[in-house]
Amino acid sequence: MPRQPKGSYRLGGAAFIASGLLFLLRGFLDLIAGPPPSSGAEILAWTSSQAPLLAIANEALFFAAMLMVPAVIALYSSLAGTRKATSDAACGLMAVVAPVLAVLCIVHGRLVYPVYGIRISTPDVAALVVAIFYGGLHATGLLLGVATLVLSLAMRRGIYGRWILYLGMATSAADLVGAYPYLIGPVATLFCHVLFTAWFVAVGAVLYKMR
Repeated sequence: MPRQPKGSYRLGGAAFIASGLLFLLRGFLDLIAGPPPSSGAEILAWTSSQAPLLAIANEALFFAAMLMVPAVIALYSSLAGTRKATSDAACGLMAVVAPVLAVLCIVHGRLVYPVYGIRISTPDVAALVVAIFYGGLHATGLLLGVATLVLSLAMRRGIYGRWILYLGMATSAADLVGAYPYLIGPVATLFCHVLFTAWFVAVGAVLYKMR
């Protein structure tokens, strides 16, 4: 494993933990706000009534995505010396997710945050924003599911241990299933968020303690 300053692993580990908790917060807020309606007019009414929850969820998701940057850098450094091809592919997939989530948050923010006083006020535009946002979340969920599985296989030896492997495999399955919230329902979706957060916290704790 390449030598890195201890602070780099501490920063990456703390970022992993904070990111996971913010993802979970966003999951809880989504559960409270409920799923988006299926028509543009109903979406406008939904965003109006749930604006505070949607705004906080938007901020939580944005900062969770940004915290993935130092987290993935530290994770890659801890794995680069072992199974390089595997760790390159998995960390690359996770690195792709962060900017995609950031862009999705910008799109989603137009539902609750005005820009120069401009608000989404037409049903068709509201429906398009919701379709892009949740469609994008579906894609990132699939990417994270694959990345988590590959990372778990790369982690099964060395400092992470087999328990990270088993938790990662369960999380990978939850990520893939959780990419279809409209099929599994809000409670099952929240459970998937809990597993995802547990894996982030577990990996972050190992990185934080790394010497």
